[in-house]
Amino acid sequence: MIKLIASDMDGTLLNEKMEVSERNIQAIKKAEANGIEFLIASGRGLSEAKPFLKDRVHPGFITLNGAEVFDNNENLVSSNPISSEAKKKIVELFHKYNIYFEIVTDKKIFSDNKELRVSSLAQLLVSLNPGTTYEQAYADTLERIKMTPMTFVDSYDKIVSDESYKIMKLLAFDSGDDRDVKLNPLKDEIHASLKDVIVTSSSPNNIEVNSIDAQKGIALMEYAKTKSIKKSETMAIGDNLNDASMIKDAGVGVAMENAIPEIKEMADEFTDSNANDGVAQIIEKVIAQNEMEGQVE
Repeated sequence: MIKLIASDMDGTLLNEKMEVSERNIQAIKKAEANGIEFLIASGRGLSEAKPFLKDRVHPGFITLNGAEVFDNNENLVSSNPISSEAKKKIVELFHKYNIYFEIVTDKKIFSDNKELRVSSLAQLLVSLNPGTTYEQAYADTLERIKMTPMTFVDSYDKIVSDESYKIMKLLAFDSGDDRDVKLNPLKDEIHASLKDVIVTSSSPNNIEVNSIDAQKGIALMEYAKTKSIKKSETMAIGDNLNDASMIKDAGVGVAMENAIPEIKEMADEFTDSNANDGVAQIIEKVIAQNEMEGQVE
């Protein structure tokens, strides 16, 4: 019996229009009505993730890849920032590779280039939804960033040096044709230089750096413990590398049809694509299976 379902957002719960479909919303409500808790598990921060739900459902959140966890009343359950030494080294490496990046802190999200932010997010949308043109993605992104609290600065120096800011995640983008030439060596150098961080990706054009303790899988299992839910009673749904830890750690790991091969290889089950309400389909299947076992009223 599944009692807790965690779902990624981009490429998973969000469809090709970057929306939570009506079917997905209704499936979440039905799951909760049947005693199944639903969690959002995203690389996004709480302020970025919440607007997509439009206050129609109120789940708990694993945010920033596990750097922060909130219950369904938005109370902070856990926090795992990047160490002071690591943040300075990572920023140094990002500058070395001349790559655009953003800093997510416990207070605000910072960018030093508005145009690169828009173009990077548009490229992210295209990579997650191949049927979307860059022009469509760019227009959608201009609308979507209005929902995302963002502070633009000329330099990150003060933020990195100010210890009152806890840096929860560092996010770098490279949308060029030679992005692997930059991103792969950059990832390798981060891994070689620092042992207390983890590098993941939510799309082919980015890398996300967190504390080694900030992983979706770790956060999901810790959350389940607080609810006295067994590992075998948990399910995780995702499509990309930053979902790997929870796909592996959950009792049942589910890969989207649009998931990258690495996620499909480690998954226990599969569902349809994000464009075809894959999350709703697997939730509906779980509810039916629970009912067949006679354990859901």
